[in-house]
Amino acid sequence: MKFKDFFVIGTDTDVGKTYVSTLLYKALRKYNFQYYKPIQSGCFLKDDELTAPDVDFLTKFVGINYDDSMVTYTLKEEVSPHLASEMEGTIIEIENVKKHYDKLKKKHSNILVEGAGGLYVPLIRDKFYIYDLIKLFNLPVVLVCGTKVGAINHTMLTLNALNTMGIKLEGLVFNNYKGQFFEDDNIKEAIEKLIKHEIDSLPVLRKEKGKLSLVGRFTKTNVTKLFYQELKNKSI
Repeated sequence: MKFKDFFVIGTDTDVGKTYVSTLLYKALRKYNFQYYKPIQSGCFLKDDELTAPDVDFLTKFVGINYDDSMVTYTLKEEVSPHLASEMEGTIIEIENVKKHYDKLKKKHSNILVEGAGGLYVPLIRDKFYIYDLIKLFNLPVVLVCGTKVGAINHTMLTLNALNTMGIKLEGLVFNNYKGQFFEDDNIKEAIEKLIKHEIDSLPVLRKEKGKLSLVGRFTKTNVTKLFYQELKNKSI
């Protein structure tokens, strides 16, 4: 079975990006996937070493030992990475991040990269942002969205930005869903936006007399439309 590397981002902080990344990693680990958090702020001391909380959560959840190869830069201050690095006198070298990613690629079939917050979170002040890192790795994105009041705006802005930047959307996860009526409406609004854009498709093949013939295409857009119709039926 062949998989892609992908980059998990959120529409906001505390939207559940690490939780979703953890569940994805737990499911894909058996296929030699590796989790990677390039830069983590808000780290804490454990045995006199800075520990990345996202890596700590993931490894405990999965039931494996803490793995410091999953993170390149650990910063103590619980602020944006660019500010934390300035406060602590740490120079973030993107080349080091790229080398770390390439090293992991040699050991593992695929890499699941988790970002910090959303697309426009700065890693180096006025120079390098999360979206730059996504482009550097040339990865598609799995976008984690909330469903609370205000989620429509956050989701639409991020989808528009991804489209403008030419960054491919691989998946959309609505997290922390509680079944409220306004959450269904928020999800429908976001899905309507997705349907307007052509998304990846897979060929549907039929084997006849030892030969394969193309009979159609199974598209993510069509699956999204089916899900959208189900939501509409639910609200009627």
